[in-house]
Amino acid sequence: MAQLDWGNGIGLHFKNDKEYYETLGFLAKNPSLVSVYTHKNDRSGAWAGQGKLHNHIDKGMLPAGLRRSFVASGDDRLSVTDYVRNLVHNHAFNDFRDPTGNLYTLYRFPKSVGNVRLTVPQKHYADFDAGYNW
Repeated sequence: MAQLDWGNGIGLHFKNDKEYYETLGFLAKNPSLVSVYTHKNDRSGAWAGQGKLHNHIDKGMLPAGLRRSFVASGDDRLSVTDYVRNLVHNHAFNDFRDPTGNLYTLYRFPKSVGNVRLTVPQKHYADFDAGYNW
């Protein structure tokens, strides 16, 4: 069973494993729809680094797990450090783009969708595929 609650307050709160794996498929599809990134805020005096999601499309076009959180956030950004860490360490979002060259903001994405799908339990392949084909 996947961890369904990520963060207090707004965070990301999936109703079930189906929503979790559907969202994973959606995020693996195209990083220009919802960016996954990390900030090394601790280098500039903040308490610690942060992981964030940034939505770039109409919220109505998002899977339910993401849509609820982005609507509740009031804008198109979620600070969900533990969830982003989970994507990087457990779901193959281990490639990155560094737009500044300073290793401060890293946009995280998978090298391949197949690598991400290999992290999904077989019984949730259909959920992952539904999110990918959303």
